[in-house]
Amino acid sequence: MIKMVKILIVFAIMLLLAAPVTAANVTTVEIRGIVFDSGSSTYNTTLQWDAVKFPGFWYALGPGKSSETLKIINQPASSLTANNRVIEKENLQYNTLRSDQKFKVFSEKSKKVENGLEYNSSTKTFKLNATGGYYARLGWFGDLYVAVNGKANKLAKLIKEQKAEEKQTLKLGTSWNLGEGYNLTVESLDTETNPRQAWLSFNKDGKNLDQRVVNEGEVYTYIEKNVNGESDVPVFVTYVDSIFTGAEGMSTFVQLRYTWLISQNVLEIKAGDKFGVFEAKEANENYVLLHNKDNPIKLGQNSVQPLYGELKFKVADSSTALRFYPYFEQVIKDSPKVDFKATIANATTTTTTSTASTLSSAATTPSTSSQEAGAAQVSSPVTKPVTAKSRQWNWIFFAAAGLVATGYLVLRKG
Repeated sequence: MIKMVKILIVFAIMLLLAAPVTAANVTTVEIRGIVFDSGSSTYNTTLQWDAVKFPGFWYALGPGKSSETLKIINQPASSLTANNRVIEKENLQYNTLRSDQKFKVFSEKSKKVENGLEYNSSTKTFKLNATGGYYARLGWFGDLYVAVNGKANKLAKLIKEQKAEEKQTLKLGTSWNLGEGYNLTVESLDTETNPRQAWLSFNKDGKNLDQRVVNEGEVYTYIEKNVNGESDVPVFVTYVDSIFTGAEGMSTFVQLRYTWLISQNVLEIKAGDKFGVFEAKEANENYVLLHNKDNPIKLGQNSVQPLYGELKFKVADSSTALRFYPYFEQVIKDSPKVDFKATIANATTTTTTSTASTLSSAATTPSTSSQEAGAAQVSSPVTKPVTAKSRQWNWIFFAAAGLVATGYLVLRKG
């Protein structure tokens, strides 16, 4: 019998390795935090969740930084029982605070950015400067945002940030689609001057925002005069790494690195603003604090309690103990096929549930690519991830259901 089970398991694994995987039957993905369990001696004091206890919150693996906390205050854990299932008004808090981050061009090339921030690690304060190597960022309900001019209450999505090893090669006359309607076009390249020069134009939705001649080895920064009341905001940054003539001597190219771009669609948070069950209690340049000012949270048996957006509490179907946990629920919109063979080298764990522990154990490093626009592509990722909404999950995990070789691949790109 044991031998037969082993054979079946090996057969199932072989099927998984050999066949493409689809997510046609997957409708939602649940990313959950550690449970509160009034009947457990281990989990009956869980009243606070950060990125360690709740992998749905934003976490930067490299520097080991996070910014979000959800916690229950002003009522002891012993007050939450099977017979008392209410988090009272003002007792549930969500807090996020800004964190320092170096621009890639500063960390890799020691080049500062026009109108960037300076950061004092001793006092943990930011200062606007003519040039600076830092920007401020923070998590907002699991997603990464940039704090505009260092203000934690003015949030802009980070549209693009090239990794340290990434390069973008553009042929003369071609454009780079950066996202959200932004394009960078190579108008002219001069390989005869010293240093070599690139004439670049920065556009949005077909409208020219800026044109600049940039020397090889220099940083190009586009400054927006006004972004939601903030003056002289660096919106786009790129580094001209090299300008060269192709092998045939007929075409010229520019290679860009450390590119960074933020949205000008800013979420400004003010005291009194509503976010689901929460209201902003404090919102300033350092942090944002929300609480359930007017809404007690009733943790009814076998229920789901929406908090804000995709953040919810799920409550167990138990009459003898109160068990609940926070989670993000992600709906997968479509179901393209995924070549599992291309990702098996990175997958480390197979499981049927997406718990906090299993997700963290299956973390992997995404592959990198260098692309050449207007010419041949140098390299490209071989996998096509399942397309989800706009959220970007920080983990890759694989779930195998039974021995029928049904697999699902979900990607959050950090």
